[in-house]
Amino acid sequence: MSNPVSAAAIYVRISKDQAGQGLGVTRQEALCRELAAGKGWPVAKVYSDNDLSAYSGKRRPAYEEMLADLEARAIDAVLVVDQDRLTRHPAELESFIALADRLGVALANVSGDIDLSTSDGRFRARILGAVARQESEKKSERLKRQRDQHARLGLAHGGIRRFGYRPVRENGAAVLELVEAEAALIREATSRFLAGESLSQIALDWNRQKIPTVTGSTWRVTTLRTLLTGPHLAGLRVHRGEIVGNANWPAVLDRETWERVGAVLGDPRRAQKGRPAAHLLTGLVKCGKCGASVYSGRRPDGSRRYTCNFEAGRGCGRISVVAEPLEAHVSAYVLSALDSPQMAEALASAPDVDRSAVARQIEEDEGRLEALARDHYAEGIISKREYLAARESIEARLAGSRRQIVTATPATLPAGEDVRKLWASADVSTRRAIIALVVESVVIGPGTPGRKAFDPTRVTVNRL
Repeated sequence: MSNPVSAAAIYVRISKDQAGQGLGVTRQEALCRELAAGKGWPVAKVYSDNDLSAYSGKRRPAYEEMLADLEARAIDAVLVVDQDRLTRHPAELESFIALADRLGVALANVSGDIDLSTSDGRFRARILGAVARQESEKKSERLKRQRDQHARLGLAHGGIRRFGYRPVRENGAAVLELVEAEAALIREATSRFLAGESLSQIALDWNRQKIPTVTGSTWRVTTLRTLLTGPHLAGLRVHRGEIVGNANWPAVLDRETWERVGAVLGDPRRAQKGRPAAHLLTGLVKCGKCGASVYSGRRPDGSRRYTCNFEAGRGCGRISVVAEPLEAHVSAYVLSALDSPQMAEALASAPDVDRSAVARQIEEDEGRLEALARDHYAEGIISKREYLAARESIEARLAGSRRQIVTATPATLPAGEDVRKLWASADVSTRRAIIALVVESVVIGPGTPGRKAFDPTRVTVNRL
């Protein structure tokens, strides 16, 4: 005869609480309390894991807390609606059975008692656990097949709303439609970025205009980068991390433009980190003695200098130059170079590439990658070594095509006096983008002892 129950626990769980109201666990608790009253078990505590799956393997905090309380003998019985609310893993069930057997825990469920103190009760619990596990696996397989089918058809999947789109119902199915105001902002940001403006500057500008992200937060470089490189903007469907075809929603950007953005952001010279550069030559100036990068900073007297910083542990600390005259010198050099016949000839002789054709080639190669994995390797037609070799060849061609998209199009600038007008009205970010067309680095050599005036002979501008 089992010992009387002095403190019972009610455990409730629901995998998906889509309404966010906890109604499923509330109903479970009511049924368990009714069962406890019928058995004369006093309920000491309710443990609730709302919106958590017992199949996924994720941590269930309330379940873990209940096990700890059982070990501490704070409770001596557990009530659930059905055994699968408790666990869907056979190994987890075995652990619970061992715990219940060692501590003499009583278990009751609304659909029928399970006495874990007997071999018949444990046998029944194991059968029910295996059935629950199979049901979960079958459900998982159905969902996986459904997602695969949706991907092949280019249908939208759930999740957080994406900037530029909103989900709507059409003939009973979920589809995405453009949010025109947001789509216009994406196109504007893309144009600004391809013209040389930094992601940091665009993010700051959007935050100043109080344009929120879809979650209501402020824009950062990382969120803007993720937005502009998202394949969904080009009307492409991604499944399991790879582009699998065209989507059924409208594109915000044409394929060529989207590829250009991705190619530029993939160039380490255009890495977007932290705040936008505040000074014209940040990152371009090098120390003529040790080769370290030289950065702008203010002295106690308020003057600004580009200085090789010994304290940072990277430089020699022996080179310094007044900032404003240096920036004026380099600016004059750049404007003169852009206005020269040689530069005009260089821009005019840039490779004439049909970017639309290159974009189509990229799309075809992505289709080949998908077919290679789906129709050849997955079906056992080719070996893993053959698959990897073929994939490497296609990926190399893709990388070359993406480089071609961005390098075949030099920045478009006006000529003559118009360049100087553009420069005069441009902000630091735009001026830095113009300098990047001409200058690779600016090297500052040693100064003359006793000379305080700016000496242009110390400055060597290395052209691209």
